[in-house]
Amino acid sequence: MSRTIHHHLYLLAGGFLLLFSNGLFAQDQGAEEEKKIRFNGLGRTFLQNTEIGGEILNNDSTTVRSLTDGEFLLDLAVNATPNDQTEVQTILRLRNEFGGFFGAGVTVEVRELWAKGIIANVLKYRVGDMDHAMTPYTLYLPEEEGMVNEPEIFRPQKEVIYYEQFYTEGNRRRLQGAKLDFGLAFGQGLREAEVSGFIARIRGTDFFTTPSRFVGGGRIGLLSQNFGASTRAKLGLNLIHTWDDLQSGEANNGIRNLVYTADFDLRIFEKENLALHLTGETGQSSLEFKEDSLSVFDESDSFLEVGATLKLKKHGLDLSAGFVDVGPDFFSTGAQSKRIDFDREKTYYQRIGNDRQLRMPTLFDLGRDRALYTYQLSDRLMPYDPRYSNTQPYGQATPNRRGLRLGARYASPKKGWDARLDAGLMKEIRGQGTFELKDFLLVRALANLNFDQMAEWEKQLRLTLGLQYEQTQRGGLPIEEVDLSSTLIEAGLQAELFTRFDLLLGLKFLTASGNDYIPLIEEFNDVKDFPEAYVVDDTETLLGGGFRYRFKEGIYLTLQYQRFDFSRATDPAHDYRFSQFFVLYNMNF
Repeated sequence: MSRTIHHHLYLLAGGFLLLFSNGLFAQDQGAEEEKKIRFNGLGRTFLQNTEIGGEILNNDSTTVRSLTDGEFLLDLAVNATPNDQTEVQTILRLRNEFGGFFGAGVTVEVRELWAKGIIANVLKYRVGDMDHAMTPYTLYLPEEEGMVNEPEIFRPQKEVIYYEQFYTEGNRRRLQGAKLDFGLAFGQGLREAEVSGFIARIRGTDFFTTPSRFVGGGRIGLLSQNFGASTRAKLGLNLIHTWDDLQSGEANNGIRNLVYTADFDLRIFEKENLALHLTGETGQSSLEFKEDSLSVFDESDSFLEVGATLKLKKHGLDLSAGFVDVGPDFFSTGAQSKRIDFDREKTYYQRIGNDRQLRMPTLFDLGRDRALYTYQLSDRLMPYDPRYSNTQPYGQATPNRRGLRLGARYASPKKGWDARLDAGLMKEIRGQGTFELKDFLLVRALANLNFDQMAEWEKQLRLTLGLQYEQTQRGGLPIEEVDLSSTLIEAGLQAELFTRFDLLLGLKFLTASGNDYIPLIEEFNDVKDFPEAYVVDDTETLLGGGFRYRFKEGIYLTLQYQRFDFSRATDPAHDYRFSQFFVLYNMNF
């Protein structure tokens, strides 16, 4: 380890001791005074071995057959509360890659830094790193492809990805900036109003041709008094703006993306066993490109989503139906940016075979390779793989879609099981490369069966199931025809053999066959070309088995083996398989 790193570590250690001693000194002033310095964080040890085999390697003398890697990581969070209305936190990361001896490969960095508080018991503020979400059409992080109801055995690797990419509950996005929140109370008609605003920098300038990029916006949420026995209305006014600062560096061109919407939730009635809600959101977007303060490109479009939800409380059943119309040119940087970037380079086996064929991402990669994931906002529609998602590859805000969404959800804690069914019947609004329009059918279903609750056992026994079926069709001339279908099946078992000692089993199975035309998107989300027909006849199988010991909440050790097989009926010479063995120790403290 270099003298500079040693010096930094000494400074950090000295800072910790200073903070800790200040905390102890504060406690010595009085037993009743609240502790002002707290330490927590995460520790992780992850070691894995991956082997590749299959038909594609029969005459391959270049691809390495086995790779071993891992990491040792410690994130130390120092949380300080100088007073009752202020809180500050930083997370310091120490990381060493597997194989890094005597300090080689060690990195020290600040992973997170923020401060928050309350001014005059009215105005909440936060500066630095923050997680924020608004609505599915303004600022929102859609779920990733390749899963419906993730089996428990595949969750540890996904949790690593979520942690590294700052994915949190509520589909919030990680930003760095500042935000303010405050509320107002009223006497008649309007009950209360919640106002929030934020601004963040999402890209820095290179001081030459790339300008700094910012995103900002806000929301006003209004809640009415009850009208009659139970009728009540919620209304939200939302605005988000993404722009390039043309005063930074030598840049003379940049984008402006403005989205403003109104959402509502009208509770028609609510009784002891029955409730009816009308919900929806509508709004408009504009995308503009400027050169030297002159607009050279400008387009706008709108969207509408409206639906109803009937809650049968006595039966634990929710039924929903809605209509959606998202214009072909609707664009929202904060809502349509995906978690997975299919153009990113994979960490493992990017190219295989003697011809160094570029390997496309698979279920195996989506479940373990954090390099494919991102939390950054994109200024154009990102690429997608229609085998995993074709109806709504950009979430609810997917443009050029019109149709119906149907849903049913059942949950009964007393009976020990829950289930959900969602369906989408969509159609393109504007054809791509033809006047013919694609039709989409999407069906997603999941169920969780807690046998231990059903039979009142002390030890856990849980079965999870997931299913996604998708079909895309288009008529016309033979060259225009599209017929692509895919099915994803998931199953997982968690069985507690001994106290806190679990057996984990899981399966993911994907089949996709047919043809489609995937557009190549250029700037301003225009279709540049259709490179070639997308033809598949693929099968992917991911099996996993292993054990997990839960020391306590947030601390566990898991040992697993996974086997993945990829086959393409149209090209069996390029079939391959992965075998993975890994151990993961995770500690939240």
